[in-house]
Amino acid sequence: MYRYETHCHTLYTSACSRLDAVTLVRLFLENGYDGVVVTDHFLNGNTTVDRSQKWEKQIDDFFIGYEKVREEGEKRGLKVFFGFEYSYRGTDFLVYGMGREFLKAHPGLLSLGTRAFLSLARESGALTVQAHPYREADYIDHIRLYPSDAEGMETINAARDERCNRLADILADEYALLKTGGSDIHVSSQKFLSGVETETPLESIEALVEAVRAGRAKPFLQENRFVR
Repeated sequence: MYRYETHCHTLYTSACSRLDAVTLVRLFLENGYDGVVVTDHFLNGNTTVDRSQKWEKQIDDFFIGYEKVREEGEKRGLKVFFGFEYSYRGTDFLVYGMGREFLKAHPGLLSLGTRAFLSLARESGALTVQAHPYREADYIDHIRLYPSDAEGMETINAARDERCNRLADILADEYALLKTGGSDIHVSSQKFLSGVETETPLESIEALVEAVRAGRAKPFLQENRFVR
């Protein structure tokens, strides 16, 4: 089986992460992964990007984390794909399939409501997955669920407790939604990792999206074997 991380953060673009490119790539290679999707917090989340800049410059700066990990991945033999985590007051969505040019061409993206954004993503062909939908934290005023708007649910989030994952799994079953897993990793010491596994290798984010939609990418959970 081929394993792919679908939810990870870099210190270059996510203000809450402590993972540099070298550490991130080494961590996932040591755990037997074949690829990762870098999903740093988008411009409406906990980002390091200077929001006072012009939109196109913000987008270019947002890609820095992904680009650094991709460069290191090319050296070490790890596939690296681009995604991002869109946020609304602590309610988060993993987005796969919106690239740099699409983002630059939509400078009004952050003025859309959450449902309008998810609708635009679907129209564009991108895959949206609600991340850790039952998470409870001091920065989340209440749980918001979008099972009729997002295409999938993160049913295994390795950074949170099992009850949240069980509830997400039930919700996905009730609404016949796609299921993914993700590590949501910010530090190398995290105890568990997740992602999706496939029987064939994936060469692009489009291939990953296709595999998830076809039911050929299954979520999994494993212990983190990384030793610094």
